[in-house]
Amino acid sequence: MLYFFLSYARGDEDALVQRLYEDLSAEVRLIAGLPRDERVGFVDRTILLGERWPQRLVEALSTCRSFLALMTPRYFQSEACGQEWQIFADRTARFDQQNGVDSSLLKPLMWIPARPGRIHPVASPLQYSSHSLGDLYQRLGVRQLMRLQRHSDDYRTFLFELANQIVSSVEEHPLPDVQRSIDLRSIVSAFHRPAGAGQLTADVDQFAPMLVHFIVAASHRDEMGTVRQHVNTYGDRALAWAPYGPPFPDPVVDYAREIAADHSYRSTVVDLTELARRAEQAARYNQIMVLIVDAWLTRLPEQRQSLTAHAAAALRDGGTTAVLIPSSRDDTETREHWQSLSRACREIFDELASDDELYRSNILTHRAFQEELPEVLEVARNRVFSRGAVHRPPGPATDSRPPRIDGPWGAEGDDTAAEDGRDDER
Repeated sequence: MLYFFLSYARGDEDALVQRLYEDLSAEVRLIAGLPRDERVGFVDRTILLGERWPQRLVEALSTCRSFLALMTPRYFQSEACGQEWQIFADRTARFDQQNGVDSSLLKPLMWIPARPGRIHPVASPLQYSSHSLGDLYQRLGVRQLMRLQRHSDDYRTFLFELANQIVSSVEEHPLPDVQRSIDLRSIVSAFHRPAGAGQLTADVDQFAPMLVHFIVAASHRDEMGTVRQHVNTYGDRALAWAPYGPPFPDPVVDYAREIAADHSYRSTVVDLTELARRAEQAARYNQIMVLIVDAWLTRLPEQRQSLTAHAAAALRDGGTTAVLIPSSRDDTETREHWQSLSRACREIFDELASDDELYRSNILTHRAFQEELPEVLEVARNRVFSRGAVHRPPGPATDSRPPRIDGPWGAEGDDTAAEDGRDDER
């Protein structure tokens, strides 16, 4: 098992990075009780700028259980590093959403210190912090802890603490492997603006892919039993609705998130109770909303009212809302009642239902769903960009100063020059 994947920008002191990898691997093996020759991590020192990714790197990204990123200016300028980050971030996002946890399996490490407020926005909320070293780690970074002899004990403390966190988080949160092949051409770097965003304003989120809010308009098994006979495709909660199972028994929203991730979208998933709040957020920040609707929900008065209110608000506010209505051809009860169910959906969504590009009804198969969702997302994305700025919610790390060409850090080594002069390098 690969406990960790070490991601870094090639050329950022490769030999020192290799030493960190070997030292950390030894600590992980010790804590996990594994043999000395057991491979517990992955670092790639061979791929260079512009080269194709080797298969071993793709496999490592598909199977590793945690991801360590060595933050430097060059790291956030690297498209390949951003792709590595995005692949793992998508894996953890799905896992965390499905299990209702914050696994903290993606850990950005301070290789060199950054000036306050200059951490890249995608990494800022995820930064690793050392409980044992306090601000010493933030002030010096891992590189200086390794290089300066007087900090050798601090480096060992850092290693043990990090390795212990890796083993604990990996064993507590068993991240599943990626079962499908990764199409690298479709992966957009987490650190670069999405393709097609050419004329966006300074308020654009330049670093994260477009965000999609999936709203599952379905209900749980017991409630659906009050309006229909066959409820085998429902679960204990709305998000468990699986209209294509069997032979596709997983919740339809899980497939939706995988499809979105494969096309370089980030996504959130909620049920109908969160519709109003997510709709307000999507309208404010010009984000995409996709309603995945069970047509039988139209026979539940309270849920029907919620959908009707949202449809009216979407038309009023000009938000980008898509509606997908899965309806399995193998569901005989739905087929018998489809005419009335379809008419009820069109009544609820009113003018939204006349938009053939964003309103997709009677999606009969899992394959059709796989084909139609990417089309809908592309149409929605183009409409978002045509409306102008895609606004990023303000955060504590926002910096109003103009961007620097040399990335989120100042000149490398600015904050540590004095330390370099006082101690002998190891």
